[in-house]
Amino acid sequence: MLPNPFEKPLPKLEDTDPLKNEGIVRSLLGEGGVHKYRKILGDNRAGHSKSVDTSFEELKALAAEAVASKDSLSRDGFALSFEKMIEKKYAVQIKSLQEISFLETKDGKLGLTAIDNKFYEVPSAEAITKHFLSIPNIKQKIDQGFTRLLIVPFGTSLDSLREKTKKVLLKHVMENKLLREDGSELELDIRTPLFTVAGFVESDTTNNLLYYPKSFTNTGNDGRTKTELLEEPDASSPFSGFHVLLIQEDIQIPSTEKGAIKGGRQQIEAGHSPDEYLSSLLSNSLYTHERGLTPEDWLTLLTTNLNQHNRVINDWRSGGDSCSLLIGSYLPGYRSVPSADWGEAQAQAVLEMCNPFLKNEYRGVTTAVS
Repeated sequence: MLPNPFEKPLPKLEDTDPLKNEGIVRSLLGEGGVHKYRKILGDNRAGHSKSVDTSFEELKALAAEAVASKDSLSRDGFALSFEKMIEKKYAVQIKSLQEISFLETKDGKLGLTAIDNKFYEVPSAEAITKHFLSIPNIKQKIDQGFTRLLIVPFGTSLDSLREKTKKVLLKHVMENKLLREDGSELELDIRTPLFTVAGFVESDTTNNLLYYPKSFTNTGNDGRTKTELLEEPDASSPFSGFHVLLIQEDIQIPSTEKGAIKGGRQQIEAGHSPDEYLSSLLSNSLYTHERGLTPEDWLTLLTTNLNQHNRVINDWRSGGDSCSLLIGSYLPGYRSVPSADWGEAQAQAVLEMCNPFLKNEYRGVTTAVS
């Protein structure tokens, strides 16, 4: 009568196959573990045996060692598969960013020249992998669908990114590759392919646009300027000059009561105010390590999605998606939150502002793990 030390939790004494258990020990702990296992059981053929109580306690200790080894193997297996995933997606993302001229080369290095006139090299796939694996619940986030890599040239001026976005839109319409999310063809206002309200002009270079606010008030919002983040990156933006994000593969924002549950996480639906979304991200454990997007994030998502799939994003008028509230940013001078969408009626991408406390059934959020 031997306890099976590899059941979790450890069972009561029951009939087991010692040789089978020995095979489990070998697979988890190697020959050293097998030696311990045989020593605990005693060599019955030689007439040696230990008391049941002693053997039981020793088997419990060996079982704990085996479980720890199994957990380690599981973590190592996830880390390996995650590393391979990042390597593959990194190559695709870098190729897109080069093709849309969101990156530049200087002294043989790939990166960007930021608003502080410093050159920032794009982070490596290895550095990105290491960063995300350091996030305690990263496996859970992967299970919840956060598997789309987005590398954002955050340090570049917003005005420059807007101009580059216009060129991408014009290129796609000239090639008849500007499509709705359902794959049908779109028209484009070639005079104003990207409409931007005046408040965004030079907003990052004049420190009028704040990032990662904790609230949407003009006092105590704890937001930081782009200049401050370039000088001293924080947990929300750990890579100098760049945002590196994991977002969900399905980037459409569901309307009210249309959100799915994946990995135990309720998909965030449209219909709430920016303030409500921000409060939820900061307080609800379901959304730990998630944050809202910034204008730079959205422009990069739009252009890389066009580069890879020829489709616009946040085309809420055609159904199935919603306008994107960019709650990772705040314009205190206007007491407004940036928002973005595809304006089908105007045949242009739109970057505008909205009241942080106003609900709209056609507005929602895309969140990212960073």
